[in-house]
Amino acid sequence: MTDEQEIPAYPILAYQLIPDPNRPHVVALAFETDQGHSLFLATREILEDLAKDLLDRAGKMPARG
Repeated sequence: MTDEQEIPAYPILAYQLIPDPNRPHVVALAFETDQGHSLFLATREILEDLAKDLLDRAGKMPARG
């Protein structure tokens, strides 16, 4: 994509990691929003990178309070 496109964003209400015993090298990552559910497949490498990025970003955010 070369043109900038606005992508709608919705607050995450819940999430779930769903393993598939028939495909042990991926896990389904489900997000629930007020618009419904979205499902993504992720490898171990993606989950590890995502975890690091989320923790890094969370550490830069102000504490709730």
